[in-house]
Amino acid sequence: MVPGITPGTSMGCCMDKELEFYRTHLASQVLPFWEKAFDEEYGGVFTCFSNDGETLLSQDKFTWSQARMLWCLSCLVKSTACCVGLSEDRLKGYREAADKLYIFLDSHAWLSAEDEVAAFLLDRTGKKKESIPGKGLYTSFYADCFLIMAYARYSLLSDDASIANKALLMYRKMLKVLSGGIVKTEPYPLPAGAEAHSVPMILCNTAHELSLALMEFYPEEASGIAQEAEHFAHTILERFVDKQSLQVQEVILSERKNESLLERHRNPGHTVESMWFCLDVLNPKYHMQLGQIVTTALDLGWDSDYGGLFRFVDQDGGKVSGEMDGSSFARLVADTWDYKLWWPHSEAIYASLRLYLETADETFFSWYKKLKAYTFSTFPGESGKEWVQIRKRDGTPEEKVVALPVKDPYHILRMLLLIIETLDKYIKDKKHGL
Repeated sequence: MVPGITPGTSMGCCMDKELEFYRTHLASQVLPFWEKAFDEEYGGVFTCFSNDGETLLSQDKFTWSQARMLWCLSCLVKSTACCVGLSEDRLKGYREAADKLYIFLDSHAWLSAEDEVAAFLLDRTGKKKESIPGKGLYTSFYADCFLIMAYARYSLLSDDASIANKALLMYRKMLKVLSGGIVKTEPYPLPAGAEAHSVPMILCNTAHELSLALMEFYPEEASGIAQEAEHFAHTILERFVDKQSLQVQEVILSERKNESLLERHRNPGHTVESMWFCLDVLNPKYHMQLGQIVTTALDLGWDSDYGGLFRFVDQDGGKVSGEMDGSSFARLVADTWDYKLWWPHSEAIYASLRLYLETADETFFSWYKKLKAYTFSTFPGESGKEWVQIRKRDGTPEEKVVALPVKDPYHILRMLLLIIETLDKYIKDKKHGL
């Protein structure tokens, strides 16, 4: 039985229990692990742990993960709903960790060259390092995006307009670099001539997060950035969503032969995450379409034998297929397609719950129950030790790098924070007849 859900009852009857479940999991299972990972001496957070979290393998700090943690800490401490049940001492510790993390990143992460934005990798003290020997310090605009979003959230926590302005300036610099044809996408490098769904996807989320901060400090700038977020969402729907199958194509190659593994593969978790990004910024008239794309991805990606979502699937379902192009991205897809990872399940739980609350469509509630049951019976580690994030198809742990060599702090924490805020608002609105 899924905690907080009684079989046969409407979701509307158990929202309080759901909210209690997620608050408890946040406070007692996830946060305790990360409380021990903050670097008290230099700032930032250690993330290069083994999958089980027992061994710190490196003290290096990927700006991608550092920024994600700053976003989470900023959201947590700022949110009245998420702070329920957390002691003043714990909240004070999280605020101090956020402040040190911001200072660490602001002191070390940014690059000054016109065609670079942020370094991808730092050592413990903040010294910039090449993540790939010979490839330079600037290897991923995704890290730029996570830093911009982290600054936006932290500006709201610290009530500091200058930090929001920094985020805006870095956002504009990043777009200028991208428009010049410099699109660096580590840890998922694309072959020449390829377009990636992940590009407008993360830009949609980044612009939306930035617009929220600007609305507080620079409302005259916020509307324009919000319109850019909408533009990126429409790019996803018009360029990467197949109108017949409602599948999201992750990679489009210039020759469009549909024989390549990269073109044929689908990423169910990415699709679901992308759709709730779009849900954030698009008119409600699009909600039904977004929901249909989500259920299409979940149907395609669900493992009927072992449960859970495959990491990647073929456009026709099941094992990925198609011609290999020799890229490391294609090899990653082929080698890890049947893994069960923490992040697609986190994203799918949040998206299905949110779609149910916004549409009252029981299809989404059914998916929510199925996803929650599988996820919380598969991924959480021992009490207080977060999750074992990487699993084989049958659910057994797998000690293997699937993107960065880190135990990522983002998707679980973000899922918990967003669900708590969503449920808290839903319950309060119902009590007030809204």
